[in-house]
Amino acid sequence: MFGGAPYPDLLLMAAGIGGFAVGALLVRLVGSAAHRPLGRGVDELHHRVRALEADLRVAQRTAEQVKAEREQLAAELASRTAEFEKLRESASHHDDTIRKLKADIQHECGKTARLRQELADRAEEMVRTHVQLRDVQNELGVTQVGSDVVMDQITALERERDDLNAMVANLRRELESRANRAPGGGPDTELLLDC
Repeated sequence: MFGGAPYPDLLLMAAGIGGFAVGALLVRLVGSAAHRPLGRGVDELHHRVRALEADLRVAQRTAEQVKAEREQLAAELASRTAEFEKLRESASHHDDTIRKLKADIQHECGKTARLRQELADRAEEMVRTHVQLRDVQNELGVTQVGSDVVMDQITALERERDDLNAMVANLRRELESRANRAPGGGPDTELLLDC
């Protein structure tokens, strides 16, 4: 509506308004001259001409105002069109950014899912390791108890051996003392074994 060359349209509009005013003036002049006498008609004719000139001036002012408003609206439309183009480019850029961010989010969600699975696997492996560690601790405890029992038995056996060695030493001494007392020797002391 406001595109194209603004001046030819405004000139045509002003010419149309001016032609209308001149035509209206001529119609009034011819109409008043035909119905009135010449003397009085000249004064009325001058009065009508002035009224028509005033109407013409009002019409020209109105045409200039319309022209100024049209130019202002055309400038505003051009400004809004430029702003709209900038917003369209910005929206296109934002759409590209949104697509990239969505792709990044999908990639990160996949990575997060893989990390969660890996964490679950590690947690399961840790539970297994903890159970195995507990089993090993139990085995070590049993081994320690068994070792303590064996050590106790070894200690008891060592004491028993020491007691037996002491008894054997006492018996040897007793046999030696009997052999020394009895003439002709006594039983063969070589048969006693040293433990």
